[in-house]
Amino acid sequence: MSTTEALGSPTGTSVGLGETVESPTRTIADLVDQAGLLKNRTRILVADSNEVHQSTEDLHIDFLSRLHRTLSLERTKESLSGLLDELSDLGFSWREIARVSGVSVPAVRKWRNGEPATGENRKRVSMVAALCELARNQYLIDDVASWMEAPLHPGAPVTVLDLVADDRFDLALQLASEQGTDPERVLDQFDPEWRERYTSSVEVFTAPDGLPGVRLTEGST
Repeated sequence: MSTTEALGSPTGTSVGLGETVESPTRTIADLVDQAGLLKNRTRILVADSNEVHQSTEDLHIDFLSRLHRTLSLERTKESLSGLLDELSDLGFSWREIARVSGVSVPAVRKWRNGEPATGENRKRVSMVAALCELARNQYLIDDVASWMEAPLHPGAPVTVLDLVADDRFDLALQLASEQGTDPERVLDQFDPEWRERYTSSVEVFTAPDGLPGVRLTEGST
């Protein structure tokens, strides 16, 4: 039986592990939880089967990405200035908001003052807001701004903000849903050459405010 078949047909069927899902009442969020449960059970039951585990992991991220897209579409109906204020209230600077939105800081300021944005810009801001909503409400990441600003690995200055700015919402969602995920796996997908690019030139340190920071090592330029 394939992994997709195990999740059930449109008329409702066995999950493949002794559970039955009533398809008419399932939402995308239900599918995210179901796929995550199946993935975790698969990891335990067939820990020696990398192919099966990868299949369920991919399925989980696929459903999670669908949920993110659906929520993003709903949030495009909200006022742009309201979305920007929400991100600001979460702790993001206007520079960070501009960066993940793919525009300049002056453009963000114009939007806050009521000037219109393109449909693509509105969609982008909605996607960032939806990611933050999922991280906070579904995965209980309370300080989402600090989470997105922190380096993923001691040997690289890459953050979740970098992933989002590069349109890798899938990797950001993966990190949010699996907070014990090995960051090196994510970095390998984001930048296969990250070790050569960063390891010898940067180090992570604790800043005066108690948050992690990244700086060049001595002798680096």
